[in-house]
Amino acid sequence: MSKKPDWTIAAVARGILEILATIAGNLMRDVFKMIAAFAIGTGASAIACWYYDLPLVLSLLGGLIVLGVALVFVTSSIIE
Repeated sequence: MSKKPDWTIAAVARGILEILATIAGNLMRDVFKMIAAFAIGTGASAIACWYYDLPLVLSLLGGLIVLGVALVFVTSSIIE
């Protein structure tokens, strides 16, 4: 005798909530990785700008470059 699936409203709602929780967890993990990449790039660029007596505003450019490279590698790994 096979067991019938539980199609009650509570079971369906529980399944939807599990899917949404998984998506939210994955999204938060990826956003944290991107923020970390931006922070590391900005920090490294700030050290270089400070050493060469350049304005520290240029360090944001380094953060954006690292973020762009990280996004390229993340999207290329998803496509393959």
